Amino acid sequence: FEVIVADGGARPGVAQAHAAHLRAFPDSPVRLVEAGGPGRAAANNAGARAARSDLLVFVADDFIPAPTLVRAHVEFHRHLCGPAVGVGPAFFTAAQRADPFCRWLEDSGRLFGIPFRIAEQRWSRQFFYVGNASLSRALFERAGAFDEAFRHDLFDDFEFGLRLAAAGVRAHYLPKALAWHDHDVTVAERAEAMRRSGIAARSCEARQVAFRPWADVAARPLAELAAALRRAEAAGRGAATGRARGEWYLAQMDYAFAEGYHSAAAAPVTAADSP
Repeated sequence: FEVIVADGGARPGVAQAHAAHLRAFPDSPVRLVEAGGPGRAAANNAGARAARSDLLVFVADDFIPAPTLVRAHVEFHRHLCGPAVGVGPAFFTAAQRADPFCRWLEDSGRLFGIPFRIAEQRWSRQFFYVGNASLSRALFERAGAFDEAFRHDLFDDFEFGLRLAAAGVRAHYLPKALAWHDHDVTVAERAEAMRRSGIAARSCEARQVAFRPWADVAARPLAELAAALRRAEAAGRGAATGRARGEWYLAQMDYAFAEGYHSAAAAPVTAADSP
């Protein structure tokens, strides 16, 4: 097997860390390539171009793979009879889930678009995210790679997944292909990500995307969302857990998304625009 690290330049010291790794392990299968552009889409495309395998497994750089991850993806494709993608879960550690916000993010499904802890009961064959996913090189090339106009780790995999679904490709849940999403997550950090996501949603709409799960939030005026946030904060701030606190978190994420969406809507958007 081979491991390819695509460096988009967002973190300093990657080249030095890779050089130190090779000095310690001269026969290592880890290769470092330049992404050639900003954003996750460019990095994933660069990794796919550099790969020699007929099977591509994408894993986010903030995921720690479990020992079963690679085997689960490989075995799935070994027995596959038609075009499909394998999707594995990512979970917070027990220590992280002690934080109410992290627990809400994971259990509500707001982090990745699906609550992985109950994914087998609520799985959608159209779901796709690139944090822990596998597909054949032939299918990747047929789908047309990731759209590098998306310069953040937002909506690039959503738009790619829509193309897969339109081509009749189904996603299969692989519970043993699990990873640990092991880094600090804060309300402020997620709110900023949601603002960028709102901007990216406008860029996605410029591509004439019919499936718009964000439409209800985007249609609400900012003043209405701000008022809802104030009410949710008043009810949820004093609650350590429970529905009131969850509604407060949700109101913060919805307001941040709409803020980004409406800021992008104030300017002309074309298919060439990037978030």
